[in-house]
Amino acid sequence: MLSRLVYRGFGALGLPALARRLRNGAAILCYHNVVHEAQSAAPRGETSLHLPLRDFQRQMQWLVRHYEVVPLGDLVRRLEQRQTLRRLAAVTFDDAYFGFFEHALPILRDFKIPATVFVVANAPAKGEPFWWDLPAVQAVATPQRRHGWLTDLRGDGASILQSLAPPPRSSDSLPRAQQPADWKTIAQAIDGNLTLGAHSRTHRALDTLNDGELLDELVTGRQLIARETATEPKFFAYPYGAWNSRVREAVRSAGYRAAVTLDYGLNEPGGDPLALRRVSVPAGISDAALAAWLAGLRLRLPPARGSDPVFESREVAPIQAPVRWKRA
Repeated sequence: MLSRLVYRGFGALGLPALARRLRNGAAILCYHNVVHEAQSAAPRGETSLHLPLRDFQRQMQWLVRHYEVVPLGDLVRRLEQRQTLRRLAAVTFDDAYFGFFEHALPILRDFKIPATVFVVANAPAKGEPFWWDLPAVQAVATPQRRHGWLTDLRGDGASILQSLAPPPRSSDSLPRAQQPADWKTIAQAIDGNLTLGAHSRTHRALDTLNDGELLDELVTGRQLIARETATEPKFFAYPYGAWNSRVREAVRSAGYRAAVTLDYGLNEPGGDPLALRRVSVPAGISDAALAAWLAGLRLRLPPARGSDPVFESREVAPIQAPVRWKRA
């Protein structure tokens, strides 16, 4: 509640508008999914990742009024050439949910907003929900267990589900919009305004893998996407936001042009294209907070008592940040 009041105060004072004019930094928005209001009213899965359709439409309408929204590749080019990035933005989506193609993409096209969607290469053919969305996982998730899932079990969905007693049944399904899109849906959606990026092959935590496993995630995953869509991804998104210098070097060696993290912040001219910062947009964020975050104004307050610093944002948000992390 306090943070909401503070962000409203920022807006009343005109601070986000002033920061947009003065700050020479580009914002890369990070979304995961967009769902119909009926689904958001009875939430299932990792609720912070599934944004209601009406909220997304309102946010995109606001974005095109206040920013020049460009393809991610254009933003990277300007960053590398040290051109101005003031009031520049790009839109990205992780995981390639059906909801992105069914609900978000029509809105993006209506507003002529380019976007990049990062695909987990083994997900479209499997046709199974992501492990973090399963009700059985949500029912037992605690900060401590989640930490173990992403460290001891390396973020591997199969291992995480097998560790549960009993393991979730295949019948524990979710609405179509909250499941990974199939290859046909993905391939048919590609056009001049939609770019495909790679989000690894299996969505494991890359900094926990050995060199051979890391190469498989980066190279085999991209080859699979290229085979199924006739489009070879040039951009990469680190699963769970987990990256370090070894992972970054592997991404560079694999030939990716740029990579996006889940580290909060704006991107300034001359910044590292393989460690691009993003502004994660959780479901439930207020309009005032989003305007402030995109302008580089985000509260830095101590975490709530009992919170887990790996899974909760260290910067207090209106709701819990998406379940993503970074290990230095």
